[in-house]
Amino acid sequence: MRRNDGLLPLMLAAVLAAGPVLAQAPDPATADRRLHELEDQLKRSRAEHEEIKRKARAITDELGQIRTDMVNAARAAQESEEILSELETQLEDLKSLEGDKGETLRRRSQQMTGVLTALQRLAWRPTEALLAQPQTPADTVRSAILLRAAVPQIERSAQDLKGEIDMMARVRADIVQQKKRIATTAARLEGEHNRLKDLWLRKSSLQTATLAESDAAEQRLRNLASEAEDLRDLLTRLEEERKRREAEAAAKVAAEKAAREAEIKAQKAAREAELAAQKAAREAELAAQRAEKERKVREMAAAQTAREAELAAQKTAKEAEIMAQKAARDVEKAAREVAASRTASTGRSFSQGQGQMPFPARGRIITRYGQTNDVGVVNKGLEIATRKGAQVIAPFDGQVAFAGPFRGYGLLLIIEHSEGYHTLLAGMARIDATVGQRLTSGEPVGIMAQDEAKPMLYVELRRNGQPVNPLPWLTAQKRKVSG
Repeated sequence: MRRNDGLLPLMLAAVLAAGPVLAQAPDPATADRRLHELEDQLKRSRAEHEEIKRKARAITDELGQIRTDMVNAARAAQESEEILSELETQLEDLKSLEGDKGETLRRRSQQMTGVLTALQRLAWRPTEALLAQPQTPADTVRSAILLRAAVPQIERSAQDLKGEIDMMARVRADIVQQKKRIATTAARLEGEHNRLKDLWLRKSSLQTATLAESDAAEQRLRNLASEAEDLRDLLTRLEEERKRREAEAAAKVAAEKAAREAEIKAQKAAREAELAAQKAAREAELAAQRAEKERKVREMAAAQTAREAELAAQKTAKEAEIMAQKAARDVEKAAREVAASRTASTGRSFSQGQGQMPFPARGRIITRYGQTNDVGVVNKGLEIATRKGAQVIAPFDGQVAFAGPFRGYGLLLIIEHSEGYHTLLAGMARIDATVGQRLTSGEPVGIMAQDEAKPMLYVELRRNGQPVNPLPWLTAQKRKVSG
């Protein structure tokens, strides 16, 4: 229980001081009124704190739903990226087919042009001119037979050429449709990215508002409980001092009254008769004894009253201390609940996810673990070629240990898992996670670059600081990767 060690001794010194100094003590009625006000405020603050805890639980549930939506949105974004890559690959195949068909059409067109030109020249010559040809009649007949046989072949080639032209038109129509599908898929992917951004902003604002409101409520409870405790202690001591002064004043008045009565009786006895002096003296002595006895009785009564007041004050102080301790425990419990809601995790061990973890990003594996690069350095992780602006997710549950630029890596994200495992992700253009944040498997953590020609995501898995091959831990993708 926290006490105001600087203010309380000054108040007690002012109360216990005698004479004029006592008149400077705080007004008990004002302090008591202030205590009641503080107790009412404390009750209202407790009710507000309960309402804040209820809201915190509701916001925690909403944050859980938002986290689930973010995971679903990230999965949808990655699926759209994969579909877009397949559509673009098909578009390249169609363009290649269009080029082949175009080359075939040009080659056949040249062949047909030569044959048709020869036929056209032959058709222009009159029949009589054939007699003047510098060749034998047999050669002329043979040429006519060959030309007659070539005409059906030319007609079939013309039909084949028409079929090739029709196929070329269909290929070009397929290219147009493929471009439309690519545009539609790209628009849907952009929508998924925007929805992820909105979810992230909403999650951050909810967390900030919850923490600020909870901290403010806890601070108000601590301040009110401390001030109420100090006022109760002061009022108790003021009440004890008042009762002690009243008992001393009553004893003094009674003693003065007894002395005056004894003096009057002595004077009366002296005036009445000298003979009655001894009797008056004895009566005065008896009166003095009675007065002494009464004084002792009054002193005992005053002591008993003071003792009862002290016990009552101790009881009140104990009750106040118990109430303050209970309020402190409630505040501490609420703080633990809020802290637990911020750092709650699934509790799954990392080894349970072997072979079932999703790839952090969709793409093609360029470099595998253990391969030697051009300068003779052995790779400690994977390099995945992704799409521009591809979504990056957490492969497993964990907590963000580092997020920011790091020499040689660019933007680096380190996720701490259980059993001594860490995941390192580098090459992103934007990181959407903060240090200390709890992550679940599939939750979005960043975006790849939009302006790079070939975005590359570096993935490294370590256990107790030593790199291990991440591929056995990752689940197989829809399309077989190559490297």
